[in-house]
Amino acid sequence: MKIKIYSAVLVVALFGSCRSSRQATVETPPSQDKLVMAVAWYQNSAEMTALYYQGFNMAGQRLDEAVARNQAGKALAVVVDIDETMLDNSPFETQIINNADFATGWKNWTTKASAKALPGALEFANYAKSKQVDIFYITNRDDSERAGTLKNLQNEGFPYATEDHLLTKSDLSATTGNTSSKAGRRSKVAENHEIILLIGDNLNDFSEMFENRSSYNGKEAVTNNRKLFGQKFIVLPNPMYGAWEKPLYEYREGLSDTEKTRLLKSKLKTE
Repeated sequence: MKIKIYSAVLVVALFGSCRSSRQATVETPPSQDKLVMAVAWYQNSAEMTALYYQGFNMAGQRLDEAVARNQAGKALAVVVDIDETMLDNSPFETQIINNADFATGWKNWTTKASAKALPGALEFANYAKSKQVDIFYITNRDDSERAGTLKNLQNEGFPYATEDHLLTKSDLSATTGNTSSKAGRRSKVAENHEIILLIGDNLNDFSEMFENRSSYNGKEAVTNNRKLFGQKFIVLPNPMYGAWEKPLYEYREGLSDTEKTRLLKSKLKTE
């Protein structure tokens, strides 16, 4: 009898141990500590605020120049990205650091429509409207997020926050074979407008010529087109995420935190 009782207790203990082990494996999310410094800088540094004001101040100057040149009275447009260009989603990045699930968390965040306008963004957008320059919002948010996105832009007072001025991910996005490409959507805007300015936090927001990052993480394309920056292209800061990450991880998916850290360290220069 004692042997049977002991065996039963042992089975229960082993089962409980395995169950606990499985739960620990499933419930332990990957560390997002690599985001902490980037999000802290983005949310708290005066330098971040200054860079946004600098970018939008420059955008206003370029807009004035383009309007002055437009003697023929063409329909003019500015194309802007949304995330980390017009709206601040860094609170969602904080949620990720605190172990929120990305897939469900992001959809909940965009549905909430509570992202705040970034420094200088609203002022610039209203100034463009005062000059009769259209603004088109081209984003890689999914079509299912259109309602929340429009509501968010409207809540923050952005002009042109309408269905016909918002182009989400599936709107002609596959014309170059890249589902994240914005080339087709820019072409759609260009059918009836002269695009005088593009504003974003990612090189893909400006031109398809930056989509291939195989050569020095895209730096060669930037160097070859350096005269366009500050003129037709206005780049805003985003150290939290972007297409710049993929080459650092060698375009590999599903990497562990240890492997990501190893790859990042291998890309750091010592001289």
